[in-house]
Amino acid sequence: MEIPIEQASRHAVYTNRFGGYVANLFDPYVERLKAEIKVILSGVESTQNMRKINSLVNEIRNAQLSIYGEYNEKDLLKELQDFADLESNWQGKSLSSLINTADYNVVVSPYNQVWAAVTTNPLVFPDSHGVKLLEPFIKDIEAKEIKRVGDIVRTGFITGRTSDQIVRDITKSGGILDKLTRKNIKAMVRTSTNHTSTVAMQKTMRDNDDVVIGYEIVATLDGRTSSICRSLDGTIFKWGDKKAIAPPFHINCRTTTAPAIDARFKLDGIGTTRASKGIEGGQQVSADLSYYDWLKEQSGQGPKGRAFVMDVLGKERGRLFMDGGLSTDRFKRLTTDQLFQPITLDELRKKESLQLAFDNID
Repeated sequence: MEIPIEQASRHAVYTNRFGGYVANLFDPYVERLKAEIKVILSGVESTQNMRKINSLVNEIRNAQLSIYGEYNEKDLLKELQDFADLESNWQGKSLSSLINTADYNVVVSPYNQVWAAVTTNPLVFPDSHGVKLLEPFIKDIEAKEIKRVGDIVRTGFITGRTSDQIVRDITKSGGILDKLTRKNIKAMVRTSTNHTSTVAMQKTMRDNDDVVIGYEIVATLDGRTSSICRSLDGTIFKWGDKKAIAPPFHINCRTTTAPAIDARFKLDGIGTTRASKGIEGGQQVSADLSYYDWLKEQSGQGPKGRAFVMDVLGKERGRLFMDGGLSTDRFKRLTTDQLFQPITLDELRKKESLQLAFDNID
């Protein structure tokens, strides 16, 4: 699996950059939201009349719905549709370079089938049991931001704030729209981009299931990677596996997938590295390293390495990982649940199989 991991790791960087680009397209819309709210609340006298307040909130809500709808149609969904087509074709070209026979013609589905897969395959977040199709996911995040603004307007008037004060709370530099809405919408966009990339690439993988038997999870090797992505890194899911899950695993997930190629068609010995960023900065490391194998290497680099591990895993899990005498695979299996989430420290200590390891560090 060496070559696919290298390509997937490098490609994930470009996917994240593209997600950032699409997210930044929202910036002008934030300014429009500010302007609309200022106009609607301009000159409004302080009031505690709920009919009047609800009328203002409804007017602001309609303005927000219009602006969000325009962003979705003109920028977000348009960019994601084009991106889906590019991703499926990129995966096709990638597969062509990864298999060891020139006689095989890689199949890539037409654009409409790829986009249909993107919109009908749900985003699944194991940690929160969240399951949403792409467009409802987008609209639900936007609806929360719309409600947030409405709640601030209602609360402001009821507690006696003036319309000017409420406007400042919402629209000032560092206010609600800048501090929370911009951040949350951009997180939603990056997550939607990851979903689009994953589904589009897997559509091509499945179209070529006579040479691709499944996919491998490829996480980012750095100190910001989430617990579920750390635990899943290197896991191979075959087609039809009932436990199979694919990124994004959470909001702002950076994890991707690589094709698991049938051994009969796999090229070996070329492209044996993947990117990482540890205590010595950005480096290329062996593609054979899973996240926890890489983290173990960090821990062996003196006090800074131990501090890095503690920062990633937390103090007690970090000590168990470094000093408990467990292999990286055993640590992962014993310290995560069936959803690849870390179990609580109390649950860890109750595990008879871990008691000796804890005794080693206590």
